[in-house]
Amino acid sequence: MKNIGTTDKLIRIFLAELCILVAFFWVGRAWQIVLYLIAAVLIIQAATGVCGIYNLIGLNTCENIKRSDKNLVAGTLALIIIVAGVGGYASAIMTKNILIGDIRSLEQPYNLTLSYADLDQRNESISSYEQFNRSLDIFTEKYSNYRPLAIKFDDDFPGDMENISLIVAASREDVYNGQLANVHDNLESIGHILQELKNRNSLN
Repeated sequence: MKNIGTTDKLIRIFLAELCILVAFFWVGRAWQIVLYLIAAVLIIQAATGVCGIYNLIGLNTCENIKRSDKNLVAGTLALIIIVAGVGGYASAIMTKNILIGDIRSLEQPYNLTLSYADLDQRNESISSYEQFNRSLDIFTEKYSNYRPLAIKFDDDFPGDMENISLIVAASREDVYNGQLANVHDNLESIGHILQELKNRNSLN
């Protein structure tokens, strides 16, 4: 027996849309699954007009609207379409800008490490290297399961991050032993990887 009224259906469709937008643009895989499932349930409930929880507690919102309100339906559907377009576009731009900022946060200690290594300044090289290593850990942890739209379909991204991590790890001994010419030569390849990543995904 149907127990979801028109307004209730429209609210569920709107909430499902928000779940899909958040899942697609803003969260990692684990939360994506949860949000997509919630969206699917809400859409099914809106389509069938039946809510199992309402049945359990004896609630029925069909009586809240005595007649079909075409203006309400049309207005809400228009809002849903606008939110989908504007929300999707805004989310794509915002998550891309956040990614660019995170890459710049990674590049700053990286460039310092290169500069100090080139100048043969051992203590400064060690300090900036450790800062770069910490920044890299934060970056890789964030983007290991979460992919903003800008890199969502970039199949080379995981390999790039793995290569960077390997290069950084392999340079540790040289940094602490003062072999800064080797450090500079090894780390220099990271700049090429990052630049290629940015060029490939229009992140410049």
